[in-house]
Amino acid sequence: MRVTLAIVAVVAMAIVGRFFYDDVISATDIPRAVVVADIPIGNTDRATAAERLAGLTSHGEVTLTFAGSSRTQSLAAWGLTLDIDATLDAAEDTRGGGPVRFLRWTAAVMRDREVEPVWSVDREILASQFEDDDLGIMFETSTIELVDGAFDPVDTQLVPLADIDALVAELLAHATTTGREIDVPVVGNEELIGDSSLAAAANVLTDTELVVRSGGRLDESVIDSATLREWLDVAGATTPGDFGFDPLRVQQTLADTLPFGPVDGIEGVQFVIGFDGLPYILGGIEGAECCADDTAQRLYEHLLVGPEQAVVVFPIEPDDARGIQWHHALGVSEVVGEFTTFYKPNQTRNINIVRISEITRGVIIEPGETFSVNDFVGRRTRADGFVSAGVISNGVFTSSVGGGISQYATTVFNAAFFAGLDFGEYQSHSIYLDRYPYGREATVSFPAPDLQIHNTTPHAVVLWPTTNADSITVRFYGTPYVTGEQTDQSSRREGTSCTRVTTERTRTWIEDGRTETDTVTARYRPEGISCNGASTRPTTTTTTTTSTTVPTSVP
Repeated sequence: MRVTLAIVAVVAMAIVGRFFYDDVISATDIPRAVVVADIPIGNTDRATAAERLAGLTSHGEVTLTFAGSSRTQSLAAWGLTLDIDATLDAAEDTRGGGPVRFLRWTAAVMRDREVEPVWSVDREILASQFEDDDLGIMFETSTIELVDGAFDPVDTQLVPLADIDALVAELLAHATTTGREIDVPVVGNEELIGDSSLAAAANVLTDTELVVRSGGRLDESVIDSATLREWLDVAGATTPGDFGFDPLRVQQTLADTLPFGPVDGIEGVQFVIGFDGLPYILGGIEGAECCADDTAQRLYEHLLVGPEQAVVVFPIEPDDARGIQWHHALGVSEVVGEFTTFYKPNQTRNINIVRISEITRGVIIEPGETFSVNDFVGRRTRADGFVSAGVISNGVFTSSVGGGISQYATTVFNAAFFAGLDFGEYQSHSIYLDRYPYGREATVSFPAPDLQIHNTTPHAVVLWPTTNADSITVRFYGTPYVTGEQTDQSSRREGTSCTRVTTERTRTWIEDGRTETDTVTARYRPEGISCNGASTRPTTTTTTTTSTTVPTSVP
């Protein structure tokens, strides 16, 4: 019995000693085992704990749905921030006092102490979101609208009013929830009644023409009444004094109607890959960009004083600014598709792969446009830096200038496949080569077969092939819009000797998650054998025939 009591006493003294050491001798601002939103901050000072919690201030995103539309942005953009000081105060309070202090320390030895983060919402920032027409949600309304080229009062309608107090509570309750989606609470509705007098004032103001000219040029353009009405921004207006021209609409119209130099070309544009892995523009072709930031305001002020007084001359931006702004307008923000294939170092064919990669590096495929390898590169010649290497001609291996560039074509094909881009003309190798994905590859020769990539997204993409000693990597840079993945593959016999391979791709659109499947195909045959089983190998018999061109695939 005495031994048992002695053991208990020793254990108790050890526990008390450890408590005294932790809580008095080596005490820190934050007690042991404290965790905030899965972030351990125990046994640290306030400064260290604050650094660890800093990441929570930009934690995740939240989607708000209001008036039938949605917007996703960061917590900070909605006005939600972490109150680090208040959170750390709560963490320090877990120490307690007296016997409670010892009991809490004992519990912390066995498990973490969870402390809820303290969040705060800036009501002004949050409320302002519902007044910003740029959001594309019905946060700002108008009592008039443009109908068939003239302004009319809107039909009477009920406009929902956001319940900011209830929304604040929702945001605070879901601050640390991943993938938050909140339907904005509605406190009631406001009746919106059309304003016929405001519509009449807008019609009278725009019942005229403007003659405009860009700075440094003599070319003039007449802006008619219909265009002026499309320019007029009436959102949220309650009096004619609230009117103004929409800068974006003015910019788009003037860029299309006035000569600013060759703004649509890409010749001379050079890209570099920055330290962040993204492409940046170095320069551009001669020309100018429409327009200066205050152009819309200048034109509107001229309209108010009387457009018949004189020609409006407005400044333009120089070419170097145009190049930078134009590049940013492309929406090239990150890698949207990439693929790598490998080859043996120090092969002659590698020279051709490197050369065609250099020629096409930085090609821009704008929305709705198609990139054709043959149209862009042309015939591969020695004068352009290509050399003779292995090709497949009529089902047998031989050599030709440009041999090997089908490895470039296959890598481009796969990068486009996973980027969700569309294909125009393409053709697989006639003989399967195991360095390529089975059934998912392409070959090129001149003038056929070609490889064509069609950009059906609303954003431009930049083609960026790079090479090293043993591989080629092709990346498409752009704005994330759609992704592709292989989801199925099947094959069947074709003729007596060929195999037809069908590869299914599922594309997923990032904005709404919808999916769609399509397929790519390949046909393979044994070397020297056609699909009907006949030999395609050349014979030794010499005959005089009319010369024909047989498409050659370049392996």
